[in-house]
Amino acid sequence: MKTKFFFRSLLIAILALGICSSADAQLKGVLNKAKKAVEKKVEQKVDEVLDGDDQSSTTTTNSTKKTTSTVKSTATQTVKQTAGKTYGSGPEIPKLMSLEPSYSDYDESGKYINSVAWGLRKTSQAEAKALAEKLTARFKWDRKTLQEMESGENYELEMQLKNELSNWQSFYVKIGEIMNLINNGDYKKDNTGAFYLDRAPLMHVGMHVAGNTASEEGVMGIGSLLFTRNKGKAYFCNYMLDPVFAEEDGIRVAKLDLNMATNIAILFEGYPVEWCRETQQGVMKDQFAIYHQKAVAYVSALKEAIKGNSLDNLEYKPVPNAGGMNASMNAKALAAEKQKGKDVVKVVITSNSWEIQKNAMGQPVRRVIYGYSIGNTKHGKMASRVSWAEDYQGGGKYGSLHCYGVGTEYFYVK
Repeated sequence: MKTKFFFRSLLIAILALGICSSADAQLKGVLNKAKKAVEKKVEQKVDEVLDGDDQSSTTTTNSTKKTTSTVKSTATQTVKQTAGKTYGSGPEIPKLMSLEPSYSDYDESGKYINSVAWGLRKTSQAEAKALAEKLTARFKWDRKTLQEMESGENYELEMQLKNELSNWQSFYVKIGEIMNLINNGDYKKDNTGAFYLDRAPLMHVGMHVAGNTASEEGVMGIGSLLFTRNKGKAYFCNYMLDPVFAEEDGIRVAKLDLNMATNIAILFEGYPVEWCRETQQGVMKDQFAIYHQKAVAYVSALKEAIKGNSLDNLEYKPVPNAGGMNASMNAKALAAEKQKGKDVVKVVITSNSWEIQKNAMGQPVRRVIYGYSIGNTKHGKMASRVSWAEDYQGGGKYGSLHCYGVGTEYFYVK
């Protein structure tokens, strides 16, 4: 019996070895069937659990979710602990860099970047210097860390640093806009090659003052205030470059401009190329140097204009000559001007005839005359170039005379 069993077993083994090499595909098929059978059994077991009563099913599901959540949480913590190297937190992050990237002035971070840039008007020099140092230190660390980091090894930190660089670019663009205003001045060079400012408008014109429009800052009426240089000395002047005495509001805004330019000079001192993209650093070093020099020249000229702000700088001109329309329209123009301001004492119409303004179809829209409105100020009479118009009513008729254009030129008159 034992012998028969032995030979039977041996024969099975020989047959198995004989077909092993030729039936590999069949064996794989058998294994796959076995695998599917196991999977089916598992699915059946899961179904049995889920087919229980509602309470049991809910408890099991919640338990499963909780376990899954715990596993995910543990896995995330493990990834955070083991991913990449330890880089630390780096130097202090200026607030303007810690926001979400902003590409528009209409979102909250864009408004903040805008207000920070114009806020340099009211920032102290110590604060500006501290900001420059923080920005430079953080930028050096940001770029060094990004260069050392392998892609994906610490995704969270990588995104944070890239966001900081993006936020800085938004701030840098705003500073660039302000710097362009300073650059738009008429600069010359002295015999040593240093820049000096010959003439320029105040930077507040049409722009923001620390987050508020110029009108909200109470500076209406000095939109034409500039400063110019005459015989080597800086003066405040009007649109026609005539010396004028700057009133309190004008001086206040001039001081804000001076503070702004001083802080920009501080930010660009030392030409911090870390602030711009690496591909631009070679070119921007020279550009930063020019920005710094022009900001210093702007500060110097504005200081001189404020210090020399005196009634002695006022120049009084003759009243402009009247034109052919003055006699017939003077009373109407004066009445229209007095409705605007009680200090108006005289008008002079310089036009000899009406200027007819038409629409695209060639039809009359209005007729206009030009001249000057003259009013009293603390320092004498000031003339302002204005215009008046009558709107076309149809049938060859025009309406009553009204004020049309205002304030394109100012000067004191004798």
